[in-house]
Amino acid sequence: MSAMRGIAGAVIGHLLAAAGVAFAVASLAFVAVQMAPGDIAFRVAEARYGERISLQTVDQARQMTGLDQPVILQYGRWVGSVFTGQLGRSMISGREVTPEVWQSFRTTMSIAIIGVGFALALSLATGFAAGMRRDSIVDRGFLAVSAVLSSVPSFLLGIILITIFAIGLRWLPAAGNNLPGYVILPSCTLALALLPELSRVVRNAVVATMQDFYPTYGRIKGQSWLRIIFTHALRPTLVPVIAYFGPLVAHTIGGLVVIDVLFNLDGLGTRLIDSVLAADIPMAMGAGLLIGVSVVAINGLSDITVRLLDPRLFVAGQQP
Repeated sequence: MSAMRGIAGAVIGHLLAAAGVAFAVASLAFVAVQMAPGDIAFRVAEARYGERISLQTVDQARQMTGLDQPVILQYGRWVGSVFTGQLGRSMISGREVTPEVWQSFRTTMSIAIIGVGFALALSLATGFAAGMRRDSIVDRGFLAVSAVLSSVPSFLLGIILITIFAIGLRWLPAAGNNLPGYVILPSCTLALALLPELSRVVRNAVVATMQDFYPTYGRIKGQSWLRIIFTHALRPTLVPVIAYFGPLVAHTIGGLVVIDVLFNLDGLGTRLIDSVLAADIPMAMGAGLLIGVSVVAINGLSDITVRLLDPRLFVAGQQP
């Protein structure tokens, strides 16, 4: 019963956190547009009707988009629309915000899921290979390579991959959403950005786990390395790995903005930046809302997975 109460409490806590963070990110997008220099109505009219616009056209755009109302009323109207399941209409295109940001969300999540999957698989393989042979040539080489990779920013990793596989070998498209295989290079860029930190966490967890009683006892009994890994080492290693994995991936969502721009993808990052620059308040706040929900959802899934792997955390009320 105490474990079930712990699960329910964790889920409720993360749902409340998701709502708070989502509204905070959306509100920051709203503030960013409001604080930008220039008349918002003029920027909207210019984006909708072209550069040659009259004052009458600007006034019409101001009235059509509700920019003639006080700022607090504009914000309150948007909050009210969220509670009715709608995110409003774009000030620029006039289209519904929800399907637009949802399409960008799908693009971002497809890259994130594939990239995170690559990173997790590679980090487990390399981390176990190094941790099982502590202080060996393999371990030292692993630490050296991970230190080099961690010092390379994600945009430079992306440029290197584009240069090799898109420009040099011409195996993959360099940019765009409409070509087959467009997710491969962005996903690999994300995976390489995550790999150094995550693989070091795996390696350190394996080193600590192999010093426990059961793996040592398995080695004394002559068990194979694979049996020791899957019987004694894998589950204890996953607890600290997943505990670190969630915050790391959530933090990396910010890096997806760079990847979106670099590979010219219609993801949430590009959508948010373009909307803020164009003063498209509903679109910017819709993109910010989904980014906030994504960050908290990843952290929440990581937290609950760790607690399910080690149910004692529910009973003791500890943090993983």
